[in-house]
Amino acid sequence: MTAYINAMGRYFDFSGRSTRAQFWYYHLALLGLAAVGIIIDAAINGGQPLVSALIIIAHYVPSLAITVRRLHDADMSGWLVLLCLVPGIGIIAFIAYGCIASTAGSNRFGPADRSAPLSTVAAPTAASGPTAAANIERIEKLASLRAAGTISDDEFQQMKSEVLAGGTR
Repeated sequence: MTAYINAMGRYFDFSGRSTRAQFWYYHLALLGLAAVGIIIDAAINGGQPLVSALIIIAHYVPSLAITVRRLHDADMSGWLVLLCLVPGIGIIAFIAYGCIASTAGSNRFGPADRSAPLSTVAAPTAASGPTAAANIERIEKLASLRAAGTISDDEFQQMKSEVLAGGTR
């Protein structure tokens, strides 16, 4: 549900990146809403697609936007979304875009998704010792608190900076 809310909150945002999970969870939620719309249409309108059509129309722009951001996540041009509009090829392109791997780290479209687990923290080396391992563990715990919604992004950034600076909390 978070992916759906995130996508709707970024209604007209065609910049940045969206992960595979965000892409598929959004479309799964949309499929569920469309199914509910079809059931309502069958019960109230005698099968005339009024409610389901309104649901699909309302989600057209965010669906395009999340697909463009998904392409950006794979370091591909967002204009490739136009292939989804070609009959016959469109469904294949849609599925392929949802399955391609993300670019690790930053790419030309921006940094990796901030809600994804921290992958940029280096593993401890012999020179860094147990302190670095403890810092990594503390940052991972902070990341899980942020992912669970217990702390905000700003609180996470502040606490992470304190851990990296050697402070305790």
